Amino acid sequence: MKTILNIWSMTFLVALLFSCQSNPADSAEHQEMVAEHEKMEAEHAKLAEEHAEMEAMHEKMVAHHAAHSDLATDSTHNALEAQHTAMIEKHAELMQKHEDIIAKHATLVEEHATGKVDMEAMKSDHDMMKKEHDAIAAEHDMMAKEHDKMKQDHEQMMKDHEHADGEDHGHEH
Repeated sequence: MKTILNIWSMTFLVALLFSCQSNPADSAEHQEMVAEHEKMEAEHAKLAEEHAEMEAMHEKMVAHHAAHSDLATDSTHNALEAQHTAMIEKHAELMQKHEDIIAKHATLVEEHATGKVDMEAMKSDHDMMKKEHDAIAAEHDMMAKEHDKMKQDHEQMMKDHEHADGEDHGHEH
């Protein structure tokens, strides 16, 4: 993800430095679009980082649950873990889709910097990129909510295990 952003940034800066003055990419209007697009790219990077943290936390929760549960007889919690795993897999697919969109955006930005794309096409591409960015942000919000639900489910599972352990051993936790 960071590599894509770095490549995009370097390519765009080099293209700007060597472009001719008649290039629509040099206009103030296009520069405003570029600035907005850079903000979107930074947000994408943040979203990807947050998602990686979510995945790591889920792996810790799964390991913690396995260490405190008899997985062979814990069918309710196993079903919940299966749901969580399916969510994480769906999240991974969405993140791949997001990375593909970001790569497409980087290509469009490179094309814009060549001077071969008129301002109208640039505006149209920028509007499309903004819509795709908004969709990515909405999907990330959904993934964050699902992750919060996974955390709550995990906490409840651990409480259930503590309660069961207390009953099994004749003492309370």
